[in-house]
Amino acid sequence: MANYFVSYDLNGPNPTHAQMDAHLKKLGPCVHRVLETVWYVGYGGTLEQLQQYVDKILSQNDSLIVIAASNARMRHLLVPNQSVIDCWSK
Repeated sequence: MANYFVSYDLNGPNPTHAQMDAHLKKLGPCVHRVLETVWYVGYGGTLEQLQQYVDKILSQNDSLIVIAASNARMRHLLVPNQSVIDCWSK
């Protein structure tokens, strides 16, 4: 499983933040909102596959960045740091 960070800006009425949350959480147990619109995603697919999955729900006006990560340091996340650390090493 690879480690990714996904961040987005929603610039219209759809999708809503709740719809984005539900869409991302479908990726599995190693998906955590770490900052307001930044998600950690432990994912078995490629960067391109993850980008395409997230893109399916976004409107043309929304912004997206998907980052493959090999190292990270963290503090004061919206979830317990250990939740991300446990997924990172899988």
